[in-house]
Amino acid sequence: MRYAARGSGLRAALAPHWGALLALALFLAAGLAVLDDYGVTVDERAQRSHAIATLAHLQGDADALPPGHDKFYGMAFELPLLLVERAFGLQDTREIYLSRHLLTHLVFLSGGLFAYLLARRLFADRILALFAMLFFLLHPRLYAHSLPGSIDIPFLVLFIIALYLAHRAFRRDRISTFVLLGAGVGALVNLRIMGVVLLAAIPAMRALDFAFVQGWAERKRIVLTTGAFALAGGLTAYVLLPYLWGDPAGRSVEWWTTLSNHPHKILELFRGMLYESARVPADYIPVWFSITSPPFVLLLGVIGAAAVIAGCVRAPVRALRNTRLRFGLLTAGCFTLPILAVILLDANVYDGWRQMYFLWAPFSLLGVFGLRRLVSTLGQARLRAAVYGAAGAGLIATLVSMALIHPNQHISFNFFVDRTTPEHLGAQYRMEHWKRTSRQALEWLLERNASSPVKVNPSDFGSMAGRNARILPEAASDRVFTATDAKALTLAYGPAADEERALYALKVYGSTAASLSEKADLRAAYAAAKTSEPILRSVFDVHHVNGALVYVKEPCGEADATGRFQLWVVPEQESDLTGVWARLGYEDRDFLFSGHGAVFDGKCVASVPLPSYAVASVRLGQWPPWSMGVETPLWGSDAVLDPDAWRAAHQAAVSGEPLARSVFDLYLDDGEVVYVKEPCGQADTETRFFLHVVPERVEDLPRERRGHGFDNLDFSFFLRGGHFDGKCLARVPLPGYAIASIRTGQFVGGEGELWREEFAVTGG
Repeated sequence: MRYAARGSGLRAALAPHWGALLALALFLAAGLAVLDDYGVTVDERAQRSHAIATLAHLQGDADALPPGHDKFYGMAFELPLLLVERAFGLQDTREIYLSRHLLTHLVFLSGGLFAYLLARRLFADRILALFAMLFFLLHPRLYAHSLPGSIDIPFLVLFIIALYLAHRAFRRDRISTFVLLGAGVGALVNLRIMGVVLLAAIPAMRALDFAFVQGWAERKRIVLTTGAFALAGGLTAYVLLPYLWGDPAGRSVEWWTTLSNHPHKILELFRGMLYESARVPADYIPVWFSITSPPFVLLLGVIGAAAVIAGCVRAPVRALRNTRLRFGLLTAGCFTLPILAVILLDANVYDGWRQMYFLWAPFSLLGVFGLRRLVSTLGQARLRAAVYGAAGAGLIATLVSMALIHPNQHISFNFFVDRTTPEHLGAQYRMEHWKRTSRQALEWLLERNASSPVKVNPSDFGSMAGRNARILPEAASDRVFTATDAKALTLAYGPAADEERALYALKVYGSTAASLSEKADLRAAYAAAKTSEPILRSVFDVHHVNGALVYVKEPCGEADATGRFQLWVVPEQESDLTGVWARLGYEDRDFLFSGHGAVFDGKCVASVPLPSYAVASVRLGQWPPWSMGVETPLWGSDAVLDPDAWRAAHQAAVSGEPLARSVFDLYLDDGEVVYVKEPCGQADTETRFFLHVVPERVEDLPRERRGHGFDNLDFSFFLRGGHFDGKCLARVPLPGYAIASIRTGQFVGGEGELWREEFAVTGG
């Protein structure tokens, strides 16, 4: 009888939550069904390596911590993943990563459960609480990231758990609940530095409680609980980051200064422009958030935020006391303050908004605030049902959109951007941050070659193709080989460099996320190159052969062909460039050697196709392995493809007397300023040129320049000039209006002018 009573009591306790439990069961079933559909991402391998090094350090190897800034990454989730792997004796790559994906996804689902529990406490409404769970879980990008995202997803989940613990702690007002909250926030800070938002917000809220209560006993309780929170938070963050143990004070400062301005910088494609990740526009995070999140939740979140703000204006005292309205204000602050911090501090952010995925925890909760406001303002039950129905329809629409692009939800965009024009999205935003689409490319290749082995050379992040090959079922993975092979297919995360050799393209919203193509015949390319003079002699000799650049180095080994190769192409006609390239003035065709070349017979040979338009000049170089293109190349130089054309331009320019002789001789020729220097090397043209044109009539200037009194035509030599025969020549067209004088020279930002010439232009 006792057990029957307990069973009936458990059923009674769970009965009010049957909707949430059913939803969780369905999500779990779906997760298990699609678990093996997703590839491995770039960060997974690195984070697991950090955990292995940290565990070795804990086991006694003092020098085993991860190198560089990697030692500051918290292991609050990675270490448990590694311990599970070791406990079950997992050795096979496929088993390791599938287990990681499963555990990470289970953690994600637990976030939905805590969203439900928090909303249930806040609103005392089962329907609103169920919507809180569904809003949290049904985000396409977050769902796809919930399998491989061992930093961003645990941080998101721990953030919603911390909000739940905060609500519980402020309601119960016990030391034990604040200790638990402190431990949760400390673990949050360990995972990502943005956890300091709650580390600062909780004491601020306790300070408000201190101001409103009366009597020493109540104020003493507030002081004790706040101290317990701070102590638990600090100790948890300290314990979970072994690097701090040797010097807690000094290394905590180092941890803060390093991660608050992350040293890992890459180039980001945003709205068709390339930016260094530390210098993205102020609206980078808001735009990424708004174009990749479900639109109906965005609308409800805005309504919820407006409702909270309006409530604070109507009842400011109630907003400062321990009420639901104050918790709504905390939620709104947890969403807006991190964005403001990123903007005001010029923080280094990249890969879309994945470092800020935790914003979905407070924002989805604001969506429930918005849904509640809509429902509460409608008096008729029929209208309230219509609102719930519309919210449900929004969830169904999101689910359908996820199914249509499965398993590529990590590339999802909503209708706030153009998703129909072919290759438009890929030209505006980076499609594939994670390199996980290599799995689908490999699966296509294996289906096309049902029994024979296949060879693939990735053109980007080579290890990812091999890692995704190893998580395929054993029979398939045994047939995939990745090596620097002249006959291997090239895998690229974007359109194939040579469309004529393309075999496969994975399209998402009409833009190419991954492609496979055949390599050129490298032995034939080498033979053709040896019959011509190189356009550049450097670490690699580079030849222009049959519409391609052929790189040759001999003798040469695998180590010489590592890293990313720089290839920037300047067209003869600026109108040949489109999209981001039109704004930059050149086309970036950087590549990895493995994608276009091979090592054979003791030499390295690569053949890289050039664009179909006429090319004026190129910038060539090589960055070290894992470089993101913002560092100084190992070697680099500019070169022209047709020296004869530049020789003719040089002869025409120097046939007359120069207007000025300086570091560069300056000529006027056919409405252009011509810069000539001989002898001349790469270093002579690296700094920027200024060119200020003073008109005879100030009215001829563009309106925004009239206050300055001159036109600013500053330029980079790379875009206007060329190196040939030991000479340098650049041509810059002048405006069509009558010109009084010209000032020009070279300068270094922050250091001033290197040289300067000014001369009158006779005859206009």
